[in-house]
Amino acid sequence: MYTNNTKIYGILGFPLSHTLSPWIHNTLFQLANYDGVYLVFERQDWPAVGLGSLQMMGVWGLSVTIPFKEWAFQTADEACTASKTMKASNTLLFEEGKVLAKNTDGEGALKSILVQDKSLLRSDDSSQILILGSGGSAKGILFSIAEYLKNQNKPIHKKIRILARNTTAVQEMIESLDAGNMIQPITLDAAYEESKNISLVIHTTPVGMKGIGGDALLGKDFFHKDTTLFDIVYNPLETPLVKLAKKKRSQIIPGYSMLLYQGIRQFEYFTKIEPKQKWIKAIDTLLLNKLT
Repeated sequence: MYTNNTKIYGILGFPLSHTLSPWIHNTLFQLANYDGVYLVFERQDWPAVGLGSLQMMGVWGLSVTIPFKEWAFQTADEACTASKTMKASNTLLFEEGKVLAKNTDGEGALKSILVQDKSLLRSDDSSQILILGSGGSAKGILFSIAEYLKNQNKPIHKKIRILARNTTAVQEMIESLDAGNMIQPITLDAAYEESKNISLVIHTTPVGMKGIGGDALLGKDFFHKDTTLFDIVYNPLETPLVKLAKKKRSQIIPGYSMLLYQGIRQFEYFTKIEPKQKWIKAIDTLLLNKLT
Protein backbone atom coordinates (compact mmCIF):
# COMPACT_ATOMS: atom_id res chain seq x y z
CA MET A 1 0.00 0.00 0.00
CA TYR A 2 1.39 3.37 -1.02
CA THR A 3 1.03 6.56 1.00
CA ASN A 4 1.99 10.20 0.63
CA ASN A 5 5.24 9.27 2.37
CA THR A 6 6.15 6.47 -0.04
CA LYS A 7 9.50 7.19 -1.68
CA ILE A 8 9.70 6.54 -5.41
CA TYR A 9 12.69 4.97 -7.15
CA GLY A 10 13.03 3.35 -10.54
CA ILE A 11 15.09 2.16 -13.45
CA LEU A 12 15.78 4.34 -16.46
CA GLY A 13 16.72 2.81 -19.80
CA PHE A 14 15.56 1.27 -23.06
CA PRO A 15 14.54 -1.45 -23.62
CA LEU A 16 13.47 -2.67 -20.18
CA SER A 17 11.00 -5.45 -20.93
CA HIS A 18 13.19 -8.11 -19.28
CA THR A 19 14.68 -6.13 -16.38
CA LEU A 20 14.77 -7.85 -12.98
CA SER A 21 15.70 -4.68 -11.08
CA PRO A 22 12.12 -3.82 -9.99
CA TRP A 23 11.70 -7.28 -8.51
CA ILE A 24 15.03 -7.08 -6.65
CA HIS A 25 14.45 -3.62 -5.18
CA ASN A 26 10.78 -4.03 -4.30
CA THR A 27 11.63 -7.32 -2.57
CA LEU A 28 14.36 -5.54 -0.59
CA PHE A 29 11.93 -2.76 0.36
CA GLN A 30 9.51 -5.37 1.70
CA LEU A 31 12.20 -7.24 3.64
CA ALA A 32 13.44 -3.97 5.17
CA ASN A 33 9.90 -2.75 5.90
CA TYR A 34 10.85 0.36 3.94
CA ASP A 35 8.13 2.63 2.56
CA GLY A 36 9.34 2.72 -1.02
CA VAL A 37 8.35 1.61 -4.51
CA TYR A 38 10.56 0.92 -7.52
CA LEU A 39 9.12 1.59 -10.97
CA VAL A 40 10.14 1.20 -14.61
CA PHE A 41 10.79 4.37 -16.65
CA GLU A 42 11.18 3.11 -20.20
CA ARG A 43 11.55 5.53 -23.07
CA GLN A 44 14.17 6.42 -25.66
CA ASP A 45 14.29 10.21 -25.28
CA TRP A 46 15.15 10.83 -21.63
CA PRO A 47 18.05 13.17 -22.41
CA ALA A 48 15.58 15.46 -24.19
CA VAL A 49 12.99 15.22 -21.42
CA GLY A 50 15.56 15.69 -18.66
CA LEU A 51 15.34 14.75 -15.01
CA GLY A 52 12.99 17.58 -14.07
CA SER A 53 9.84 15.57 -14.76
CA LEU A 54 11.04 12.71 -12.55
CA GLN A 55 12.00 15.06 -9.74
CA MET A 56 8.57 16.68 -9.97
CA MET A 57 7.08 13.20 -9.50
CA GLY A 58 9.02 12.91 -6.26
CA VAL A 59 11.59 10.38 -7.45
CA TRP A 60 14.42 9.94 -4.92
CA GLY A 61 16.82 7.82 -6.92
CA LEU A 62 17.34 5.94 -10.16
CA SER A 63 19.10 2.91 -11.51
CA VAL A 64 20.38 3.77 -14.98
CA THR A 65 21.10 1.27 -17.73
CA ILE A 66 21.86 1.36 -21.46
CA PRO A 67 21.77 3.62 -23.37
CA PHE A 68 21.83 6.35 -20.71
CA LYS A 69 24.84 5.62 -18.47
CA GLU A 70 27.09 8.23 -20.12
CA TRP A 71 24.28 10.78 -20.06
CA ALA A 72 23.68 10.07 -16.36
CA PHE A 73 27.30 10.91 -15.58
CA GLN A 74 27.22 14.07 -17.68
CA THR A 75 24.01 15.38 -16.13
CA ALA A 76 25.08 14.93 -12.49
CA ASP A 77 26.26 17.74 -10.23
CA GLU A 78 28.69 15.45 -8.41
CA ALA A 79 30.11 12.02 -9.30
CA CYS A 80 32.06 9.29 -7.54
CA THR A 81 35.61 8.37 -8.57
CA ALA A 82 34.45 5.26 -10.42
CA SER A 83 31.97 7.31 -12.47
CA LYS A 84 34.63 9.91 -13.29
CA THR A 85 37.09 7.24 -14.37
CA MET A 86 34.57 5.43 -16.57
CA LYS A 87 32.65 8.57 -17.60
CA ALA A 88 29.47 6.61 -16.95
CA SER A 89 27.09 6.07 -14.03
CA ASN A 90 24.43 3.49 -13.25
CA THR A 91 22.96 5.21 -10.20
CA LEU A 92 21.53 8.71 -9.68
CA LEU A 93 20.53 10.12 -6.30
CA PHE A 94 18.53 13.31 -5.74
CA GLU A 95 19.72 14.77 -2.46
CA GLU A 96 19.57 18.32 -1.10
CA GLY A 97 18.86 19.82 -4.50
CA LYS A 98 21.76 18.05 -6.19
CA VAL A 99 22.04 15.12 -8.59
CA LEU A 100 24.70 12.67 -7.37
CA ALA A 101 26.12 10.00 -9.68
CA LYS A 102 27.43 6.60 -8.54
CA ASN A 103 28.54 3.46 -10.35
CA THR A 104 27.92 0.12 -8.65
CA ASP A 105 28.67 -2.20 -11.59
CA GLY A 106 32.28 -2.76 -10.60
CA GLU A 107 31.39 -3.01 -6.93
CA GLY A 108 28.85 -5.72 -7.72
CA ALA A 109 31.37 -7.76 -9.69
CA LEU A 110 34.05 -7.32 -7.04
CA LYS A 111 31.70 -8.50 -4.30
CA SER A 112 30.70 -11.52 -6.40
CA ILE A 113 34.33 -12.59 -6.69
CA LEU A 114 35.14 -12.03 -3.02
CA VAL A 115 32.09 -14.00 -1.88
CA GLN A 116 33.22 -16.89 -4.08
CA ASP A 117 36.90 -16.91 -3.11
CA LYS A 118 38.90 -14.01 -1.63
CA SER A 119 42.18 -15.66 -2.60
CA LEU A 120 41.39 -14.96 -6.26
CA LEU A 121 42.20 -11.30 -5.62
CA ARG A 122 45.30 -11.53 -3.46
CA SER A 123 47.69 -8.86 -4.71
CA ASP A 124 50.79 -10.81 -3.67
CA ASP A 125 49.78 -13.85 -5.72
CA SER A 126 51.51 -14.10 -9.10
CA SER A 127 48.61 -15.68 -11.00
CA GLN A 128 46.82 -13.63 -13.64
CA ILE A 129 43.31 -12.32 -14.23
CA LEU A 130 41.97 -12.31 -17.79
CA ILE A 131 39.20 -9.85 -18.70
CA LEU A 132 37.38 -10.53 -21.98
CA GLY A 133 35.92 -7.36 -23.49
CA SER A 134 36.46 -3.60 -23.37
CA GLY A 135 32.94 -2.18 -22.97
CA GLY A 136 31.30 -0.41 -20.06
CA SER A 137 31.07 -3.49 -17.86
CA ALA A 138 34.73 -4.32 -18.44
CA LYS A 139 35.74 -0.78 -17.47
CA GLY A 140 33.77 -0.89 -14.22
CA ILE A 141 35.09 -4.30 -13.24
CA LEU A 142 38.67 -3.36 -14.12
CA PHE A 143 38.48 -0.19 -12.02
CA SER A 144 37.11 -1.94 -8.93
CA ILE A 145 39.54 -4.86 -9.08
CA ALA A 146 42.55 -2.59 -9.67
CA GLU A 147 41.58 -0.38 -6.72
CA TYR A 148 41.07 -3.42 -4.51
CA LEU A 149 44.50 -4.82 -5.39
CA LYS A 150 46.24 -1.47 -4.86
CA ASN A 151 44.63 -0.97 -1.45
CA GLN A 152 45.91 -4.22 0.08
CA ASN A 153 49.22 -2.60 1.13
CA LYS A 154 51.18 -5.58 -0.12
CA PRO A 155 53.58 -6.05 -3.01
CA ILE A 156 51.50 -6.36 -6.19
CA HIS A 157 52.47 -9.44 -8.17
CA LYS A 158 49.01 -9.98 -9.65
CA LYS A 159 48.62 -9.09 -13.34
CA ILE A 160 45.38 -8.18 -15.10
CA ARG A 161 45.35 -8.96 -18.82
CA ILE A 162 42.69 -7.58 -21.18
CA LEU A 163 41.68 -9.41 -24.35
CA ALA A 164 39.42 -7.52 -26.77
CA ARG A 165 39.13 -6.78 -30.48
CA ASN A 166 39.04 -3.02 -29.89
CA THR A 167 42.68 -2.46 -29.01
CA THR A 168 42.20 1.31 -28.87
CA ALA A 169 39.53 0.92 -26.18
CA VAL A 170 41.80 -1.44 -24.26
CA GLN A 171 44.64 1.09 -24.27
CA GLU A 172 42.28 3.85 -23.13
CA MET A 173 41.09 1.65 -20.26
CA ILE A 174 44.66 1.02 -19.15
CA GLU A 175 45.65 4.68 -19.39
CA SER A 176 42.62 5.78 -17.34
CA LEU A 177 43.97 3.95 -14.29
CA ASP A 178 47.14 4.69 -12.37
CA ALA A 179 48.18 1.06 -12.09
CA GLY A 180 51.70 0.90 -13.51
CA ASN A 181 52.33 -2.35 -15.36
CA MET A 182 49.73 -4.28 -13.36
CA ILE A 183 47.29 -4.04 -16.30
CA GLN A 184 48.37 -5.10 -19.78
CA PRO A 185 46.72 -6.05 -23.09
CA ILE A 186 47.07 -9.59 -24.36
CA THR A 187 46.42 -11.39 -27.64
CA LEU A 188 44.38 -14.57 -27.98
CA ASP A 189 47.44 -16.66 -28.80
CA ALA A 190 49.35 -15.26 -25.83
CA ALA A 191 46.37 -15.90 -23.56
CA TYR A 192 46.42 -19.57 -24.49
CA GLU A 193 50.15 -19.71 -23.79
CA GLU A 194 49.53 -18.17 -20.36
CA SER A 195 46.37 -20.17 -19.59
CA LYS A 196 48.01 -22.28 -16.87
CA ASN A 197 48.89 -19.07 -15.02
CA ILE A 198 45.42 -17.53 -15.37
CA SER A 199 43.37 -18.22 -12.25
CA LEU A 200 40.35 -16.01 -13.01
CA VAL A 201 38.59 -15.35 -16.33
CA ILE A 202 35.98 -12.58 -16.41
CA HIS A 203 33.76 -12.52 -19.51
CA THR A 204 32.10 -9.12 -19.99
CA THR A 205 30.79 -9.26 -23.58
CA PRO A 206 27.16 -10.06 -24.54
CA VAL A 207 28.23 -13.21 -26.43
CA GLY A 208 26.08 -16.10 -25.24
CA MET A 209 23.25 -13.89 -24.01
CA LYS A 210 19.69 -14.92 -24.81
CA GLY A 211 18.73 -13.35 -28.12
CA ILE A 212 22.36 -12.76 -29.11
CA GLY A 213 23.97 -16.19 -28.90
CA GLY A 214 27.37 -16.82 -30.42
CA ASP A 215 30.16 -19.30 -29.84
CA ALA A 216 32.33 -19.30 -26.73
CA LEU A 217 35.24 -16.87 -27.01
CA LEU A 218 37.66 -19.44 -25.57
CA GLY A 219 38.00 -23.14 -26.29
CA LYS A 220 37.75 -25.96 -23.76
CA ASP A 221 41.53 -26.44 -23.80
CA PHE A 222 41.92 -23.03 -22.18
CA PHE A 223 40.31 -24.09 -18.91
CA HIS A 224 41.60 -26.35 -16.13
CA LYS A 225 40.51 -27.35 -12.63
CA ASP A 226 42.28 -24.36 -11.05
CA THR A 227 40.53 -21.82 -13.30
CA THR A 228 37.58 -19.80 -12.04
CA LEU A 229 35.19 -18.41 -14.68
CA PHE A 230 33.00 -15.39 -14.01
CA ASP A 231 30.66 -14.91 -16.99
CA ILE A 232 28.51 -11.86 -16.22
CA VAL A 233 25.83 -13.04 -18.67
CA TYR A 234 23.03 -14.51 -16.52
CA ASN A 235 20.38 -15.38 -19.10
CA PRO A 236 20.90 -18.22 -19.83
CA LEU A 237 22.62 -19.34 -16.64
CA GLU A 238 24.80 -21.74 -18.61
CA THR A 239 26.38 -19.89 -21.50
CA PRO A 240 28.56 -21.72 -24.04
CA LEU A 241 31.61 -20.51 -22.11
CA VAL A 242 30.25 -21.79 -18.79
CA LYS A 243 29.50 -25.19 -20.32
CA LEU A 244 33.07 -25.51 -21.61
CA ALA A 245 34.56 -24.49 -18.26
CA LYS A 246 32.39 -26.98 -16.39
CA LYS A 247 33.66 -29.80 -18.59
CA LYS A 248 37.15 -29.01 -17.29
CA ARG A 249 35.85 -28.85 -13.69
CA SER A 250 36.61 -25.15 -13.41
CA GLN A 251 34.91 -23.15 -10.65
CA ILE A 252 32.00 -20.94 -11.78
CA ILE A 253 30.86 -17.59 -10.39
CA PRO A 254 27.23 -17.18 -11.54
CA GLY A 255 26.57 -14.14 -13.69
CA TYR A 256 23.44 -13.18 -11.79
CA SER A 257 25.54 -12.50 -8.68
CA MET A 258 26.80 -9.26 -10.23
CA LEU A 259 23.20 -8.18 -10.84
CA LEU A 260 22.39 -9.05 -7.23
CA TYR A 261 25.30 -7.27 -5.56
CA GLN A 262 25.24 -4.12 -7.68
CA GLY A 263 21.54 -3.89 -6.83
CA ILE A 264 22.28 -4.41 -3.14
CA ARG A 265 24.76 -1.52 -3.28
CA GLN A 266 22.18 0.69 -4.99
CA PHE A 267 19.68 -0.21 -2.27
CA GLU A 268 22.19 1.03 0.32
CA TYR A 269 22.62 4.30 -1.56
CA PHE A 270 18.86 4.72 -1.94
CA THR A 271 17.79 3.93 1.61
CA LYS A 272 20.91 4.36 3.79
CA ILE A 273 20.06 0.90 5.18
CA GLU A 274 22.66 -1.85 5.42
CA PRO A 275 20.95 -5.03 4.18
CA LYS A 276 20.99 -8.05 6.45
CA GLN A 277 22.73 -11.20 5.25
CA LYS A 278 19.48 -13.14 5.49
CA TRP A 279 17.86 -10.71 3.05
CA ILE A 280 20.71 -11.16 0.58
CA LYS A 281 20.55 -14.94 0.88
CA ALA A 282 16.78 -14.90 0.38
CA ILE A 283 17.01 -12.81 -2.78
CA ASP A 284 19.92 -14.90 -4.06
CA THR A 285 17.81 -18.06 -3.76
CA LEU A 286 14.70 -16.46 -5.26
CA LEU A 287 16.68 -14.92 -8.11
CA LEU A 288 18.25 -18.25 -9.00
CA ASN A 289 14.79 -19.84 -9.01
CA LYS A 290 13.47 -17.12 -11.34
CA LEU A 291 16.31 -17.71 -13.79
CA THR A 292 16.22 -21.51 -13.71
